[in-house]
Amino acid sequence: MVNLSGAENWKGVDEDGHRKAPPLNGTGHTWHHDDKTLHAIIKYGLAKLVNNYEGKMIGFGDKLSDKEIDSVLAYIKSFWSKENYEYQLKLN
Repeated sequence: MVNLSGAENWKGVDEDGHRKAPPLNGTGHTWHHDDKTLHAIIKYGLAKLVNNYEGKMIGFGDKLSDKEIDSVLAYIKSFWSKENYEYQLKLN
């Protein structure tokens, strides 16, 4: 969504019963995760990382290089508040 705002009513589920896409702009929970975890989610998708995952977050490792994934993460972080960014830095 615009400005990485995520799906409308993102805390709910979609018509298929799956969690909706959370905002990546710092108003969701993305900044609660370290870089290694975020990189793995983008690369492999949640289905390969979470047992019994039934959502729609696929991996993009076949389309994006590790460097490109790191660039995506840098872009996402540019939307976060200074406090969220500093908190997330400490996780790494």
